[in-house]
Amino acid sequence: MAAEWSVVLLTCQRGGCVSAFQRELEARRLRGGLGPRPPPLLLAVEDPWARLGSGGATLNALLVAAEHLSARAGCTVVSSDVLREARILILHMGRDFSFDDCGRAFTCLPVEEPGAPAEALVCNLDSLLGTMTHRLCVGSPPGVWVCSTDMLLTVPSAPGIDWDGFQGVRVIAVPGSQVYARNHGVYLTDEQGLVCDIIYKGTEAQIQQCAGPDGTVPLVCGVVFFSSDAAEQLLATHVIPPLDACTYMGLDSGAPPIQLSLFFDIVLCMAGGMTEEDFVKGGGDASVRSARSVLWTALHTFPLSMACIPDASYDYMTTSASDHIRSLTLLPGSASHLRFCKTAHSHVDQPCLLEDGSSVTNCLLEGAVRLAAGSVIQHCHLQGPLEIGPGCLLSGLTAGSSPALRGCPLRDIVLQGHHVRLHDLPCRVFTLTGRLDDWQSPAEEATYLNAPWAEFFLRTGIREGDLWDAETPRRSRCLLSARLFPVLHACEALGLEDVLWLLAPAAVAGKRLARWRAAWRMSWQELLPCLDKAAELGARRTLFFLQGQRKVRRVLLGRQDSSLLPLTRSAVHEGYHEAVLGTLDEVASTAGDAGIAARALACIADVLGCMARGEGGLRSGPAANREWAVAFGRLESGDITGGVRELAAERQKWMSRPALLLRAARHYEGAEQILIRQAVMSSCQFVTVGQAELPPLGHWVQVACPARLDLSGGWSDTPPITYEHGGAVVDVAVLVDGCRPIGARVRRISEPELRLVSLGGSPRSEAVVELVCRELEHLQDYCQPHAPGALLKAAFICTQVVQLPSQKPLQAQLREGFGGGFEVHTWSKLPHGSGLAGSPSSQWHRRCLAAPALPVLPAGTSSILAGAVMASLYRAAGKAASTESLIHAVLHLEQRLTTGGGWQDQVGGLVPGIKIGRSKAQLPLRVEVEKIPVPSGFTQTLNDHLLLVYTGKTRLARNLLQVLLEPGGW
Repeated sequence: MAAEWSVVLLTCQRGGCVSAFQRELEARRLRGGLGPRPPPLLLAVEDPWARLGSGGATLNALLVAAEHLSARAGCTVVSSDVLREARILILHMGRDFSFDDCGRAFTCLPVEEPGAPAEALVCNLDSLLGTMTHRLCVGSPPGVWVCSTDMLLTVPSAPGIDWDGFQGVRVIAVPGSQVYARNHGVYLTDEQGLVCDIIYKGTEAQIQQCAGPDGTVPLVCGVVFFSSDAAEQLLATHVIPPLDACTYMGLDSGAPPIQLSLFFDIVLCMAGGMTEEDFVKGGGDASVRSARSVLWTALHTFPLSMACIPDASYDYMTTSASDHIRSLTLLPGSASHLRFCKTAHSHVDQPCLLEDGSSVTNCLLEGAVRLAAGSVIQHCHLQGPLEIGPGCLLSGLTAGSSPALRGCPLRDIVLQGHHVRLHDLPCRVFTLTGRLDDWQSPAEEATYLNAPWAEFFLRTGIREGDLWDAETPRRSRCLLSARLFPVLHACEALGLEDVLWLLAPAAVAGKRLARWRAAWRMSWQELLPCLDKAAELGARRTLFFLQGQRKVRRVLLGRQDSSLLPLTRSAVHEGYHEAVLGTLDEVASTAGDAGIAARALACIADVLGCMARGEGGLRSGPAANREWAVAFGRLESGDITGGVRELAAERQKWMSRPALLLRAARHYEGAEQILIRQAVMSSCQFVTVGQAELPPLGHWVQVACPARLDLSGGWSDTPPITYEHGGAVVDVAVLVDGCRPIGARVRRISEPELRLVSLGGSPRSEAVVELVCRELEHLQDYCQPHAPGALLKAAFICTQVVQLPSQKPLQAQLREGFGGGFEVHTWSKLPHGSGLAGSPSSQWHRRCLAAPALPVLPAGTSSILAGAVMASLYRAAGKAASTESLIHAVLHLEQRLTTGGGWQDQVGGLVPGIKIGRSKAQLPLRVEVEKIPVPSGFTQTLNDHLLLVYTGKTRLARNLLQVLLEPGGW
């Protein structure tokens, strides 16, 4: 189950690049990150004031949601009635974050989600959306959920919240230690679970008062739910001064700004232990006290209950680098829906150099990059050799930064590259701090680069006057306000080395001091408003798809068991499909392996199919348009490089609309099938044919075959799956109605021709179809499965009884090789297209009997008949082939016939009894069979329990294979 939202809103600070965040929300809708039924409204909402507070941001977001819902309902003014059945989720981005330029919401987690429909970075926002949608909010009534994004929240899959008879407002709490609560908020509740007070950074006695029987306390975790009634009353306050100043309407009306807290100005007024006098007096200035008075009147009658979720956890994202690194390198609790991994969405040339306890997310690490335990790298493209010691956080560094890092003592430092926009001038700025540094402590009591400021000044030659103005009070001189970081230089370009020198010993530092002083520098406090969040998010996307292209190469060339379809979907959604297509073209044309090239072409078909975005018709269909003939011809001739080049050139003409894209995808699948056939036909080397005595003219060689059942492993025998991942199928040979239902017989005749006869359901039946071939051109359609006698024609060619193409006429070949022609009869009691092979039949409801030791053929496709025909034809032509050779010969025939198909049918029928067939994940494709011994009486038990039912529905194996190899199959 999942909560179905009417509106999801993400609030961000004023000037916080709301358009970039709106794009991020839409991207999540496109890639399916908001569930199967995404909300009709996704809104990024900018706070009207710079310091609005979580309470003001909630009221403004609620107004925006109600306005959009009112418009969709056809109202001309904002109506609170639209809230009655609405389910609204408000997510607050909150304040800036020292360790991620895009805030805590977009801080990336070291997580991959293999089951996601589209591959993407997982941010804290995604984690919270998943928690709220699929866990915490399931079963709640209509209303408004408000959630902060400044914490990592873990909730069990069944949080156990009772919503029966719920009214008012409910806060969500998680159990925590009393020690942790000293720097956080806790709820004080009565025996009925109603909140009496909210205590923030309370005394030991106050916190102890909130403790439960197990000693834990209910921590405020930033999540609250307003019922529809409560939400309506809160919305009504947006027109009442001074609360009107919390909304964009108040801004447009000229109201003075006001700052409100969600928990201490809105939620607290409903606490049972609060009086109106105490609540109103608790406000700061007069405007806040006035706002509290309005809120008390509107909301205090609503009951405020608490739900404390057992086994849930809450980790506030502090400004401590140590805490942040720890949160990214420790595994989340067992209740989490996320699973952290050492390497997430990254390409690492030498993963063995990453120690356990380290974390790499959205990175490209080329060469020897060694990362110690307790260190984190995010959004970096680095080139080794590099060594990064423990306690480090590196983010936003490009490949050009690597030379400056070599030989630099990287230990317990935070090194970040930032996209900054100064008016209309974009530039890159690097910041460097220590893991143990505190941003706001006065310099005389604090550290920089993990050492006292006095030591830093002595080592580098930097003076206090270089960092702070003379009039700056000493208590305000801190790391946050220190102008340490070079931004622009009058004469030279700046780079990473212009901050790394701050780590250097005194002898080296002296050479860089003058250049540093000559640069225009800014403090972190001054840089924060200039951070270009849109550029940063764009750079992360670019790096994600750059490492994604490496993943494409790694998966295809390494024959890895990993689907590229989720990455393909993301590339199309985000506009990076051309880059992925180029990579796939390169892999297909340079791999030098038909199997790898076939898979690359299949991936190109997926890209084209995704680009159609569900429009243009069906993905399956014909693939023989003459415009693609040149490319197909090159592939058929073995020129894979030339064929891929021609395919890419032709593809450009089919990119303009969905219908053309799907037709192009079909032709790429056709090209893929050509290469798959070539790959599978490598199995010919396991066909060994010897000489035998040539039977006399008119002597029939007859082979009768039972059907087969596959008990497990079906489709794992199908190319390309079978040679990419390996296959294993358990088959049983069976009789139908006590007889072998499929068979063929061949005899030599004096006339130099091929007589192909299809009988009814038995060898004694009348001929249903008769075909005579006297010229080679009569055999040309052997590769068209629907052509008359196609399978039998292919059998003559694959057994090399007939050479095609050849300059020698068919009649001459037959006279010289065999003294005449051949007559072939085939029959089957099984319905054609039933998956049981053979000729038409009426209603079916028959007994199946296990055949413990019969040379049978499968009851799955025409592979049964192919095996029977080839076995009898070899013998009638004076040749001998082993069972192993016949298994591989049928594989070869089906590729020539273009029906595709695997090996389980011929294994099931040509090898008696119960057996398991296996193929390794490699080319050339070789099938090995092992008989499975069964206890006495097992065959009879099986016979007693087998019943064959025919539904009357028919299908062609080639069509099933095409569907199987489309997205979601291969």
